[in-house]
Amino acid sequence: MKRCLLAAFIIAPLNLDAALPQTPLEPVYHQLFNQRDDLAIGQLIDVWPRLNSQAQRQAWKEALNAVVSKQCGKDLPPAAPAWLDGITLTLMQRDMPLSRIYRLTLSGKSYRHDLKVSLQLPGGNEVLSAIPVQYEPESEFRVESEEFNQPLSPGVYLLTVSSDGQQWQQPLALQGISGLGQIQLHGRTIILKAPHVAAACPEPWLEQSLLTRVDYNQIWWSRSDKMLLTPWPAQPADNVWATVAVVSAENRGSVAVRTEHRLAGPLSTLQK
Repeated sequence: MKRCLLAAFIIAPLNLDAALPQTPLEPVYHQLFNQRDDLAIGQLIDVWPRLNSQAQRQAWKEALNAVVSKQCGKDLPPAAPAWLDGITLTLMQRDMPLSRIYRLTLSGKSYRHDLKVSLQLPGGNEVLSAIPVQYEPESEFRVESEEFNQPLSPGVYLLTVSSDGQQWQQPLALQGISGLGQIQLHGRTIILKAPHVAAACPEPWLEQSLLTRVDYNQIWWSRSDKMLLTPWPAQPADNVWATVAVVSAENRGSVAVRTEHRLAGPLSTLQK
């Protein structure tokens, strides 16, 4: 329905040959009207540098949501090479008492242990190339950015993974995250608000964890697909760090894109 309304808005209902509005997004609208999401995502990537107003950038985000809505982005390019699997890019906002930070994480699986990862932000800054990739059991790998005080802006993120003389590079059109309000803490009461997602995408879920204060090793984890808080296990509250996260996911082809709004603090501050 959203796709049809978007097409109806930009094309005169009684004359399909009518001229489209003069906007850099015109090629995107044409592909949406023609049901060519694979071409529309390429146009969104190409047009991003030419947008010069907040209204155009907001229209770009709405068109991106329309492209993703049909199959949650799983029908879009790119296809990852055979030496990469389960690629996930996580955009995280973490709220703590008197503090808010943003972070990017790339994770996945590879039988190779010489990976080099780069992620260029829409503004041109590179955030992962100087950080060593962490290799874990069962061929899993992970690399986390430093913490940012500023939101992760919408736009085109350029992901590059290199290994054994081969390079895979893919631009990713992303909505970014800023000032998420999916978790709020009132006193010691946690208030949850599930984000809106496309019908084709998984329902948002809730993750909880406990970590030791000394080295932040995880000692307990729980997931609720019904967005219900699980009672915390009995632990010495002064020595344990707790996190609660509302998570949603969609795809850019073979790349899963997770958005997390995470609340963190001493367990004593997050339990009644």
